Amino acid sequence: MLIFNEFPVGAATLNVVAAHRARTEEGLRALGVYPGQEMLLMALLKDSAQAKPQTELAALLGVNHSTIAKSVRRMAAAKVVATHASAQDGRVTLVALTPTGLTLAQRVKAVCQAVERQSTAVLSPAEQAEYIRLAAKMTAALTKKPLSDD
Repeated sequence: MLIFNEFPVGAATLNVVAAHRARTEEGLRALGVYPGQEMLLMALLKDSAQAKPQTELAALLGVNHSTIAKSVRRMAAAKVVATHASAQDGRVTLVALTPTGLTLAQRVKAVCQAVERQSTAVLSPAEQAEYIRLAAKMTAALTKKPLSDD
């Protein structure tokens, strides 16, 4: 656990993130999924696992086009996803889960659900709602303006 007595809110936040990430990565490693790939798998699983444009996936995950293209290439080589040109616009690359990828994505979702259950088991529904509200408020504050000494 990270301990920074001078920054208790930051330390508490980092402790939660580190523990959550460690537990999630433990489950992902068992599936052979590398960190970051789970987000792409979960994004592809949305909307009944319909094929999605690479640009949409990049925007959804908050990464640039080259990052998503590299991930897609790696996952296509592993036969987890398949790509094809859009029938409406041949310049658009659509990405879809293969049958193997669909099974893997469902298993990744199960890992995420298990971690969510474990992390929230100690919180009442009201505490969960308050935690979400406070985390959103802090995120908004941190993304609002540049860091200053004021």
